Amino acid sequence: MRAAGAKPATHLWRRATARAKIGPMPPESMSHPDRVAATLANLPDVRAARPGAVFAAPGAGAGDCRIDLKLLQWRALAAMQRAERARAHLERFGAAEHRDLWAGTVQDGVARGFAAALEEAIALAGAPALAPAAPGAAPGMQTFAGKELRKKKDLLVASGGARMRYSRKHGLLFVARADGVHSANCLRFEARRDLGTLDGFVADESERPRLYSAQFLQPQRYVQGQGHTELVLAGRLGRGPIGWPCELVLTGIEREPTLRLVLRLHNRLAGWRLRARFLGIAVEAIEHECTPVREVVHNDAGGFLAFTLVRACATLLVDGTPVAVPGALCLGTIEHTFRLGTIAP
Repeated sequence: MRAAGAKPATHLWRRATARAKIGPMPPESMSHPDRVAATLANLPDVRAARPGAVFAAPGAGAGDCRIDLKLLQWRALAAMQRAERARAHLERFGAAEHRDLWAGTVQDGVARGFAAALEEAIALAGAPALAPAAPGAAPGMQTFAGKELRKKKDLLVASGGARMRYSRKHGLLFVARADGVHSANCLRFEARRDLGTLDGFVADESERPRLYSAQFLQPQRYVQGQGHTELVLAGRLGRGPIGWPCELVLTGIEREPTLRLVLRLHNRLAGWRLRARFLGIAVEAIEHECTPVREVVHNDAGGFLAFTLVRACATLLVDGTPVAVPGALCLGTIEHTFRLGTIAP
């Protein structure tokens, strides 16, 4: 996801412009037809115009661009496991032959067409066999909000194997007793300006990362019922012009081994990457319902796991020439689902 020693975007633009002026590119540096095409419909024509070429692969940092497409891919891949009809529907877009398509390093028209095909495959498979129970289905359900919620000092959400406690002083505390895990302030957020392209994030080295804690979010609703708890936090990550409205929903069901954490954020900003940092929780204890957008970061404080929530980048290099892709900014509401706790093999 992150290119070590990457240079500022101005360098990428200068290099791209210079390359575009020096004449034809060598065949092994040509972009794949998926990247060149404006829509899926004209992909065959682009392919026919580039016979026998060895195409350049997507950049190593393309894993977390077009995050809305990556979330949709996760659901489509799950649908392909459930239903043969879904698998057959996506056979024409094999990942080995269409690396740019799955990486998201394509123009907006192609991305829209591929998203439609993914949605069709999901529909063909039908709903998953197991869905989380709604809080209203729990016997003896009580809902706390407003003044009654502010009176409650202990906001605990528990599953059968993991639990999370929220406090205004310490943020979110994650506990998995079977694994000996006790991590205070375990969820934080990191925002950095992105000067890269869809092929890779490039940080603005003149700025430090902006860090936020789940303490920035305030309790909105707490639900308790027999074998079921839910906590809703909401607020804004960041003050001033740079910030993201955010809602966090924690759900614990006693018969399930993991906690369900849903993050909904509204992105209005271009040129930024926002990530969730999980501290003190093992890699195998976090399942993210998205194709891989994770980075393991080691530092003197013990490190953390970072998951990209949105990377709002609108530049794609096609044969070395910058092409605007405003659809890749992922403006609007983005929803991520995590499972925290002991993940069954």
